[in-house]
Amino acid sequence: MKRFFIILIATILVISSFFLILSIFQLYKDAEKVQKSILTREIVSAGSDVINRIDALLKGDTIVKVITPEPTDSLSNLLYTKQGKRFLLDPSMVTPIGVIRTRINYYKNDVVLTFNDTVFFDTTYLEFFSPDQYTLDNKALVTEVEKIGAIENVNLIEMDSSTQQLLNSDYLHRIIKEALLENNITADFDFALYNYYTTQFVVKPQKVDPATILNSEFVFSLKPSERFAAPHYLIIYFKDQRLILFQRMGTISAFILALIGIISLLNIYTLFYLYRLKKISDIKNDFINNMTHEFKTPISTIALACEALSDPDIFSGAQLRDSYISIINDENSRLKKMVSNILELAQLKKGQLKIFEEDIDIHKLISSICLDFSLQIESKNGKISQYLYAKNPIIFADGSHMHNVIVNLIENGIKYSPENPNIVIRTESDKRNLIIKVADNGIGIAKKNHKRIFQDFYRVSFGNIHDTKGHGLGLVYVKKIIELHKGSIYVNSEPMKGAEFVISIPYKK
Repeated sequence: MKRFFIILIATILVISSFFLILSIFQLYKDAEKVQKSILTREIVSAGSDVINRIDALLKGDTIVKVITPEPTDSLSNLLYTKQGKRFLLDPSMVTPIGVIRTRINYYKNDVVLTFNDTVFFDTTYLEFFSPDQYTLDNKALVTEVEKIGAIENVNLIEMDSSTQQLLNSDYLHRIIKEALLENNITADFDFALYNYYTTQFVVKPQKVDPATILNSEFVFSLKPSERFAAPHYLIIYFKDQRLILFQRMGTISAFILALIGIISLLNIYTLFYLYRLKKISDIKNDFINNMTHEFKTPISTIALACEALSDPDIFSGAQLRDSYISIINDENSRLKKMVSNILELAQLKKGQLKIFEEDIDIHKLISSICLDFSLQIESKNGKISQYLYAKNPIIFADGSHMHNVIVNLIENGIKYSPENPNIVIRTESDKRNLIIKVADNGIGIAKKNHKRIFQDFYRVSFGNIHDTKGHGLGLVYVKKIIELHKGSIYVNSEPMKGAEFVISIPYKK
């Protein structure tokens, strides 16, 4: 597979995934806006309930002006009466918004009773108070406004102590929490009661600083009351509204996160699969090149031998003719072996290869193989050693395939040993398994390639692919045969320190 197509497909996948995730994120944002609108309405509803409860409390709890009870015979004990009025001011406009009429009765025995009536001029308050019963002189009103600076008219700008005791922090926290729970809001919150005229907190925030709570979007104005004239605001603050929305959208959020995760995993898997296809394609190309080289050599040798035999002069020398015939036979056997290995591997892949198990003596098999390789290794100034320590060398296995397995490992050891190959074969045993170890002093295998060498067509790259003959199928065959015998194989190796292949074959009853 061409690198260009892989890059193109990967780019398309990444871009399409980006826009898909962007669309999902936009859907989430829209859903979050809807949830925020719902949350805002619920908080406003809860805030309104709190304001109504505060208003009901203030109206139901009147301040007792005098502790002494009123005399039974009011008229006979009344000494004299004083009347007065004072104006309530709008702090922003500095204009009167109402008037408080006060009547003070003085009785015998030093009893004093005070009566207050409040009238608001603003139409907002008509449903609570009726101003028609009082007539005001405009000139007198202006005079009173001019005098209001530091006189008693500002007494109601701040809440009195009894009102502050009523609207204490614990009470406000309780009624706010109850109102929020009634609207299905369980999130943590903070609150404050703020006097707009004096810019002071009547009830200070407990969890956040004052500057932060003043920026809250949930501000509720207390209803007009006889107890205070200046605007007072109840402020409710939520530290992390986005977290509240995320918790409320738990199902949607989980679905979106799962969808994004699935898309990401599919993209990663697709890219990995494409990369793997490319690697397999490269490995197969290398395999074809190697196989071509492997087949080409014996075919060329056979062609040359046949050409030589076609020379009439060859028939005059029987020894030379026999030599060429021997070469043809050897190369033909080599071709037959390579074809046989490929066909056997194909059968292994399809699960069609059958093994014929019988009791075999692994020590005798190893000794026979070592004898066959002794001349070849000695010609390279090497040696092959065997240390057969298994207490029970008899296993139930296919002798032919086990022969091929050991031969394959020895051939690899010779092939990848630059000079003076030193092959060591050991056997050990325990109660359940026979263990065969085949070690060499070759170039070794990096740890990252320990598992790859058992994959189809894989060959550790050391430069030119023709430096060492082979087609990357030998160890695949070895692993498959060992697995068919219910055994296992692994390698211990480091670069330039040789390799040791460890085979474990279970004893069968």
